[in-house]
Amino acid sequence: MLYEIARLKKHFVVCYHNEFTAQVTKQLRANHIPFVVVDPREDMEEIAKQYRYPYFVSAEPHTEEGILKSYLSSAKGVITLADNVADNIAVVASARLYEQEIGRHAYLIISNAKNNEDAQKLSKLGADSAVTATNLMAKRINAIAIRPEMENMLEEFLYRSDTPLDMEEVKVSKVSWLVLKKLKDTKLRTTANVTIIGITPKEGQFIPMPKGDTIIMPKSKLIIIGTSEGIRKAKAIIKMHEKPKELGYV
Repeated sequence: MLYEIARLKKHFVVCYHNEFTAQVTKQLRANHIPFVVVDPREDMEEIAKQYRYPYFVSAEPHTEEGILKSYLSSAKGVITLADNVADNIAVVASARLYEQEIGRHAYLIISNAKNNEDAQKLSKLGADSAVTATNLMAKRINAIAIRPEMENMLEEFLYRSDTPLDMEEVKVSKVSWLVLKKLKDTKLRTTANVTIIGITPKEGQFIPMPKGDTIIMPKSKLIIIGTSEGIRKAKAIIKMHEKPKELGYV
């Protein structure tokens, strides 16, 4: 098991088994995203068979044993879904300390919380997202009630693993060739077949459906919609320091 886990790259370390874990890992499997479930229970082997966890570690997630056996060093992020906030706090703090210790880029850390107070604590400690079940359910129900046709569209095109349409937020670094360029001059629609439907400047308000004359500022965030392949190509173009030569022909 440990040899197989050691071969994983950009996987998620999912901490603690419970009902939330079962549902989250089901979606991870459907989207072909590798993951390791870490829980100190002695019967993790039986649980893994029942819930189809391909990889598991019987250890406390925040300990050195749990961190090393789950190969957190190669992971994309951590999803901690403990029944109590203390365990989630321990995992978030340990993950942030470990990334500093090994000198790697920041993990994506997602946690659950029972209330807004706990969610705020987790966010202050370093969680990128702390989700409360009640707030998430309320937002989803409101979306269905207000715009049922939009909810069906999102289910059809964005939430499914086999959809041809995708949406992603991409950050423009200060050394990107796009900096101080007009949106129309990027020609991302022509070269990557994607559309920028929103821009959030580092200091400023969100700009929905930006016009072609909109200037792209450093460290802005672009919301891009298109095919998965198109978004991958657009991200590669945005990361370049110099203008791609092929743009001179379009």
